[in-house]
Amino acid sequence: VPGLSVVMPSLAGATRINFWSFALLDGMGAEIWVGVAVGSGMLFHYQIGRLIGRLQELGAVAVGLIGMLLAGYIAIKWRQRRRFYNRLRMARITVDELHRLIADGQRPVIVDLRTSLARDQDSYSIPGAVRADFAQVDQWLGQVPRDREVIFYCTCPNEAAAAQVARKLMDLGYTHVRPLLGGLDAWIAAGYQVESGFAASPYDASLREGSPPALPMTSVPRLARESVFPGVDSLHLQRAAAGVKRGGSAAGV
Repeated sequence: VPGLSVVMPSLAGATRINFWSFALLDGMGAEIWVGVAVGSGMLFHYQIGRLIGRLQELGAVAVGLIGMLLAGYIAIKWRQRRRFYNRLRMARITVDELHRLIADGQRPVIVDLRTSLARDQDSYSIPGAVRADFAQVDQWLGQVPRDREVIFYCTCPNEAAAAQVARKLMDLGYTHVRPLLGGLDAWIAAGYQVESGFAASPYDASLREGSPPALPMTSVPRLARESVFPGVDSLHLQRAAAGVKRGGSAAGV
């Protein structure tokens, strides 16, 4: 995959894979990559030779045909990229606006869409936030409350994940959904308080009572899943709002 080799060392470090395992796997991957190319050339050398000869006979026509195919491919990819960014174009809520909502007791539902790996690396979150698995968005999308302001945040470029989920909800008729401009990074950079962990819910309580931790949302029984978003109870929101008014960190940092 183009570009994957650039990020693999960082991902290996983030997942704490040891050096020798990484070197072995990286070497095997390089051998497979080179082997496929060389093997394909050896296997289809006759056909490749005929193709090159035919292209040499055609000359300028072949160059023009290849250029047209390349230009068509680029145009298709450009159109797909523009359509993607057009879907992400929507009103954002700034961290200052979200801070005022919490401080004024507006009780917004704040949803953390980061991956499990991102949460493991940084356990801090915006006060009152609940977790939702972006990969399973179609499983919990219908659980989002319609009578509350719903704010999604992530740490991806252009708030891509948050904007995609907000757009899906808008397509379903939701009107009070917005991605957080700048995501969690902007919230922290603004100096607002954070907390370690996420909002309590009935399912969280069952985990503390001995159920296996960190199950995906799709593994939760239907009744428990339906209470994931309403689980941001008023007491927790009152504590979060009080922490915002006092300043400092809800986690005590």
